[in-house]
Amino acid sequence: MFLKKKLTQAVSLATMFGASSAVLVAMPAHAAENAEEVERIEVTGSRIKRTDMEDAVPVTVLTSEDMLMQGFNNVQDALASLSSVTGTNTTQSVHGFTPAASSISLRNAGANRTLTLINGKRLNQYPKPLGGTDNFVDTANLPMEAIERIEVLNSGGGAIYGADAVGGVVNIILKRDYEGVGLTARYSDTTEGGGQKSKIAFSMGVSNDRGNLSTFIEYEDSEVLEATDRENFGLHTDKVEHSEFSSYSSYGARIAGLGGLNEEECTAGGFFYRPNGVCGFDRSKWRDLAPETKRVSIITTYNYELTDDIKLVGRVDASESSSQRDIEPMGIDAFNVNVDGDVLTMTSDQSPGRIETKTKSLGFGGDFADAPDGDYYYVRRGWEFGPRASTTENRNFFASMGLEGSFSDTIDWDANMNYGRTQVEVFDSGYATSDGMMDYLVAGEHGVSMLDGFSDETVEAVAYEPFELAKSSRINYQFNVTGEAFEMSSGAVSFAAGIEWSKQDFSSDSDAESKKGAILTTGGSSGKGARDMWAVYSEFVVPVMDELNLNLAVRYDDYSDFGSEVTPQISAEYRPFEELLVRGVVGSVFRAPDMHRVYGDPTAGSNTVIDFYGCELIGGTPGDGIDREVDPCNELHISQNTGPNADLKAETGYTANLGFVYSDDSFNASMDIWKWRLDDMVNDIDADTVAERYDLYEHLITRDTNGFIDTIDTVAQNLSYQEVSGIDFTGGYNLEMGDYGVLNFTLNGTYLLDSEGQVDPTAVIDDDLEDTNVVQLRMNGSVNWQYEALIVNLYTRYIGRHHGTSYRAFKDDETSESELEVASHITWNLTGSYDITEDIKVQAGVVNMFDQGPNFDPTNTSWPHYSRSLYNAVGRELFVEAEFRF
Repeated sequence: MFLKKKLTQAVSLATMFGASSAVLVAMPAHAAENAEEVERIEVTGSRIKRTDMEDAVPVTVLTSEDMLMQGFNNVQDALASLSSVTGTNTTQSVHGFTPAASSISLRNAGANRTLTLINGKRLNQYPKPLGGTDNFVDTANLPMEAIERIEVLNSGGGAIYGADAVGGVVNIILKRDYEGVGLTARYSDTTEGGGQKSKIAFSMGVSNDRGNLSTFIEYEDSEVLEATDRENFGLHTDKVEHSEFSSYSSYGARIAGLGGLNEEECTAGGFFYRPNGVCGFDRSKWRDLAPETKRVSIITTYNYELTDDIKLVGRVDASESSSQRDIEPMGIDAFNVNVDGDVLTMTSDQSPGRIETKTKSLGFGGDFADAPDGDYYYVRRGWEFGPRASTTENRNFFASMGLEGSFSDTIDWDANMNYGRTQVEVFDSGYATSDGMMDYLVAGEHGVSMLDGFSDETVEAVAYEPFELAKSSRINYQFNVTGEAFEMSSGAVSFAAGIEWSKQDFSSDSDAESKKGAILTTGGSSGKGARDMWAVYSEFVVPVMDELNLNLAVRYDDYSDFGSEVTPQISAEYRPFEELLVRGVVGSVFRAPDMHRVYGDPTAGSNTVIDFYGCELIGGTPGDGIDREVDPCNELHISQNTGPNADLKAETGYTANLGFVYSDDSFNASMDIWKWRLDDMVNDIDADTVAERYDLYEHLITRDTNGFIDTIDTVAQNLSYQEVSGIDFTGGYNLEMGDYGVLNFTLNGTYLLDSEGQVDPTAVIDDDLEDTNVVQLRMNGSVNWQYEALIVNLYTRYIGRHHGTSYRAFKDDETSESELEVASHITWNLTGSYDITEDIKVQAGVVNMFDQGPNFDPTNTSWPHYSRSLYNAVGRELFVEAEFRF
């Protein structure tokens, strides 16, 4: 009944938008397709099929040949090369929540505000959120061999695609109607070692006069890239010359407040003695820069003419991957010891309620025999437990089935069902529980010292292996109609209209100890939720005159958990002459709240704040302590709740674009000025801000009978805004050289004009270009020479000079701006391919031919002292590839 009611409402709205009337209008005759007609195709950014790739919205196209000749190993590398991509999350993020997944951010909008599609169909989201909060689509497991091209809409697409298309849309178009049998093998290695990759792909397609069946199978094996492999980039050790902030970890073996081992004891225990007298540890020698990964994927596409007017189309995808990464061993600091006279009392932050006592003179190996009364804690690197290792196993499945047909010579329709699911299992090792470690420390009459080495028997008894299982799925039904609505004096009005229904869910569950927060040096999360949505949409292209088209689009989305949104869009295409297109678009965009922000499990904790209102009640001054048991003016102990917020609403905003495209037989150029803004963006607010600005955030505060704060809810809120503007530019030139072949020159770039935002209504407005490491200018270009069966391509990528990550914290009157900036960065790829026969092709190349390493950030105080969203440490890479067709 519910679905029937929703469908009834949707049909009514579609009629209101003009969809149904467009279908029923008697259409002018349209000649049947023949060999002389130009095929109409659907281009990302519109559901209306047309003959021209360029229209009112800017779309960048990367063909499979482009990706091959530019030397890219995988889809993520190809996407990261785009100048409109302002940040990436890659498998370099070995310390993050998603070390086995990848994503991109278009136009500084964030990965969760960049929509990724395959053949125009939505994909289910990765079940483990980026940063623990942001949902995204994983691009790490997409096979290159099956891809025909990638279309990137460099503008918001809310009126066409609904939620998430704020920064833009990535649409991966698969090969269709493949015929024959193909085998491709590729091997690559780095000149400094580590990170070897091998790939083998098998393609097969059969056709008859009614349809085609194509299958693409790909296997990839990537070896680990360890920090010790990149001594040439200074990543093999914690203490490097290029950063004055680098140092060996202080988490070797000591007691905070008392000191610890001398130099001889420190080095004998497997640690590193720091120049400041602290027994430390060199973490980098244990770290991976990129994980070991094995992946197999299979994609089958099919199309079959059931009748002359109806075609069955669809695809089935499946992939499985395993990724293994290591980081340094546990750095333990959870065990507190209070000295009070002759009594030692041990507690742990992660074992609430547990208290163990020993005598001062002999307790814990005598470590505190001479200690004055006070509070201390152990600091210890548990290197005997080995690296903290994580194995991530990822399984994906997607199936799409649909029908395509025609109502008349001028109206086409399609209906399809799409289902996708992802399962991620994470197996960790190298950990221990707080209770298990405390059992070891307090064993016997006097317990043992944590400064002593852990025996193999102890490690075996105390070690713990956390586990997490995360799942996500999406089911989607769509019905679309497109064609010509009616004739005007200047031409036919084209339209598209449709309706869709979708349901997505996720679940994430970890082991019991992780959910309690009882695992040393790590935590766990869980949650479960589902939402469904339905939408209707309509789009028209109106030829106002021969040179001017007006495009109108509107979409209505209704979500089960936060409400509905209407997203209109208007755009124009003006062609004063054949070679020139002037275009403009403005439209609404919105972002549905991340499901992990809505349905993740809550977490209860504690904190201390200054209670500004409570301090006023007792006539005090914030910051000045008062001699009383409860001190709201200086340090009030409160309860704090974090986690999901079921009352989140959508982030809403707009996007605008104005530009031109010029193209003739040998030269093409384009320029677009763009801007987007999003309000009510979801963010977290800290407890101190809530307590200070109680007039604004009183709804997040629970007070006791005295009027003092008892609890603060710091759950996600619709707090922030972001506004970004910039210029995209492209250029290309073809030079015919007669007997010497053809030279092609291309250039693409993005220049940010402004990027600013506010984390909450009480915060200062951040100028990202001034205060953060946002890159203002990015470019890429290539020179391609084609001579008979030989193609040689030189590709370059440029990342402009920019401020360091913590520029604002370091800038002062005595430090010059240049000292706090990251230098510009440029890399070059050289590739060549040769067709030995019609059926045999070979290619070889060098990626990053000058072995350019990451540009280090003088303000980045943490290893590896560069932004892993901008650079990688792969270095120079050589590859060879062979393709055989049978």
